[in-house]
Amino acid sequence: MSTLKDVMSAIKDVLLLTDKVDRAGAVLSEISSELRDHDRRLIRLETMVEIAKSRPRLTDE
Repeated sequence: MSTLKDVMSAIKDVLLLTDKVDRAGAVLSEISSELRDHDRRLIRLETMVEIAKSRPRLTDE
């Protein structure tokens, strides 16, 4: 009986671990998507700064 109990406990642990890995994978995918969005925004900001630097400044004379 003890062996059967150990096997059931091991199966339960494997199922819980599988669920945790699946959830961690989903969170990682979400973080990856957010990181891509931030990268795109940063590129746009860098482009705006470069354009602003290349334009001559107007002075109040």
